[in-house]
Amino acid sequence: MIRVLIIDDHEMVRLGYSAYLSIQDDIEVVGEAENGLIGYEMALDLRPDIILMDVVMPELNGYQATRKLLNDKETAHIPVIMISSKTQESDRFWGLRQGARAYVCKPAVESELEAIINEFALKH
Repeated sequence: MIRVLIIDDHEMVRLGYSAYLSIQDDIEVVGEAENGLIGYEMALDLRPDIILMDVVMPELNGYQATRKLLNDKETAHIPVIMISSKTQESDRFWGLRQGARAYVCKPAVESELEAIINEFALKH
């Protein structure tokens, strides 16, 4: 079972991703956070296999939260997949430069998101 933590400041987005992922046989959504700081704290506690991370959020944005996660020995191994409405190549580049393993533009086709989660869970 692939354990996923969703970090996004929009409740409807979190609920949508959570609902879709929860019906997959091999994925369990273990938590949802509304900003990067809470998401970081939840990652320390929940130890997910994958983190879905929005970019634009209060407290810690997705870039800052990814950096914080990857600089912490307790969470550095957890792959972060950035999901964002920012579609410019520079945004994708910046997200990957911060350590995200993938950068998916919203609205991602559900099967694309599921495939990416499965790909990185197998490498984890």
